[in-house]
Amino acid sequence: MVRLKKIIIGILSVLILLNLSIVGGVWYLRSKGNENIRSQNQTNREGYYVTYQGKEYKYNDDMINILLVGIDKRGNIEEEVQGIQGLADTVILVSLDTTNNTLYMTAIPRDTMTEIRQTDTEGNFVQTTKDKLTLQYGYGKDAQESNELMVTTVSNLMRNLPIQRYCTINMDAIPILNDTIGGVDVTAIECVQTSAGTVYFTEGENVHLTGDEARKYIQVRDVSQIGSAMGRLNRQKQYINAFYSQAIQAVKQDLGLPLGLYNALQPYMVTNLTLEDVTYLGTEMLNMNFNPDQLTQIPGEAVYDENYKGGRTVFNVDEDALQKWIMDTYYIEAGTDQEQQ
Repeated sequence: MVRLKKIIIGILSVLILLNLSIVGGVWYLRSKGNENIRSQNQTNREGYYVTYQGKEYKYNDDMINILLVGIDKRGNIEEEVQGIQGLADTVILVSLDTTNNTLYMTAIPRDTMTEIRQTDTEGNFVQTTKDKLTLQYGYGKDAQESNELMVTTVSNLMRNLPIQRYCTINMDAIPILNDTIGGVDVTAIECVQTSAGTVYFTEGENVHLTGDEARKYIQVRDVSQIGSAMGRLNRQKQYINAFYSQAIQAVKQDLGLPLGLYNALQPYMVTNLTLEDVTYLGTEMLNMNFNPDQLTQIPGEAVYDENYKGGRTVFNVDEDALQKWIMDTYYIEAGTDQEQQ
């Protein structure tokens, strides 16, 4: 089965974070959500300074981080499939810089080699081992614990970056997300086909994606072709942009749409975002600047490791480049005017 990748969470970040912002009592809910998220942020990192390349930096307390995960399951997300919770095929960290009104989406490859926590069937900690990030989700005894394990592991990978909230959806959510806004129009930027030769879309074809067509356009690739993953990533970026534009127009025409979407996704979604959280985040999202350059991937390289389970592709993080990226994105140089804001 072709695995679900980055796009599902890119889609979710558009509507889930906007969700419920139109519900009655919006300003009260917004205020409570702001208070809840920021109090947790300050409890974890208030006054946190680090030294990097001889300079002192302070963490930007106005940054809100939400871990969005897509798993390789169908059906009710709370139910185990063949005794496992599933694997995390898509991992994206959504960061809202509420000081500069900037939204970032950072993809973390499922094959990233990092320290993961192994547990037994009762949820008791067994050991920490270096393995693929995708496996961490499967160690939870239920969906909530799986998400909590993912949050801890990604936070550690990102140098103890605070992650205030999480939201996980599965493959059955894609058609719902797509069709709720009336479908999405794209011009296929390449031929989309499987390794068996089944062609779903031809290059240059104008398509109004509905139902399972959306999943196929953003998920399917010919795994026998070198570079097919990059071609798929370009399709995913194209879809995110088209989806975003369509979603904004759809919400303007039907202010009740986000609430209906939230309810429709319940069987396929697990999140610790509260009504207050989403109301606050929704209003913040309306003011955020986002462009395709802000959908990035952590620095590193995918390589074939013949010593990993008989030979598999793994993603090795460029630790120095990751550290620099974290400092540039999440920290402010101490003593600057920006720190005083």
